[in-house]
Amino acid sequence: MMRADILQNLFAQRDTVSDMIIDLSPNNDSERDQLHTLMQRRDRITGAINQVIAVKFNETAAGLADKVSDLEKKTDQLNKLSKTIGNVNTAIQIADQIIKEATSILALAVSL
Repeated sequence: MMRADILQNLFAQRDTVSDMIIDLSPNNDSERDQLHTLMQRRDRITGAINQVIAVKFNETAAGLADKVSDLEKKTDQLNKLSKTIGNVNTAIQIADQIIKEATSILALAVSL
């Protein structure tokens, strides 16, 4: 069940980032660069999804429930952002935190 929760959050986060990318219309090179960086973070979240799917997962690992809770909070943070170019840097920062959370979850979940 824990693995499903993790994947559900990661998919939701990726969808939110993707929606932001689709909805934004950059007006200059700086904004286009920000959008490109956000696309890279979306791809890294996809990589985390693939890793969670691929590994042998220990759902009873100590501290895993807390990490999943932290991941859920990141989903909420992303969902609260309006889809404006002004929020791209915040979305990038949250995506970086998501990637760190996913990495720490994987480290816990594969330790047997």
